[in-house]
Amino acid sequence: MKVELYQFIVLQLEEKIKYLQHLIDDLRASNNDTKSSMGDKYETSREMMQQEISRIQNQLNEILIQQDIFLKIKPIENDTIGLGSYVETSMGNFCIACSFGEVVFDNKKVFILSTQTPLVKVLLGKKGGDTFEMNHKRFKIKIVN
Repeated sequence: MKVELYQFIVLQLEEKIKYLQHLIDDLRASNNDTKSSMGDKYETSREMMQQEISRIQNQLNEILIQQDIFLKIKPIENDTIGLGSYVETSMGNFCIACSFGEVVFDNKKVFILSTQTPLVKVLLGKKGGDTFEMNHKRFKIKIVN
């Protein structure tokens, strides 16, 4: 994997974590500020806000897990696709690391995928120039590093 891409993904993960933490802090602050004597409406509103905090906390926990997985990967170049590989194919560009989704790096869409995804399972062990089939279509691996 390119060192620059690795550093970029680390920053993306950190930004997502900060954003989610900020959302949780804001919701907790507004939840504390909404105290009134409105009775049931107040309790319903508080419960809905608590559910939203829990939903965002779950997202944050998942991103923290993905960050932990990603930080254990070392950005090394290898001609065989494996954990830590950056792969360009006729289907798209992929980084085999953790389940993070799509980022734009160096004016290219790159999908950050875990080794558990069906596509990555097909790609593992292949090299540049190899072909693979996905959904009854044939694709070519252009670059692996």
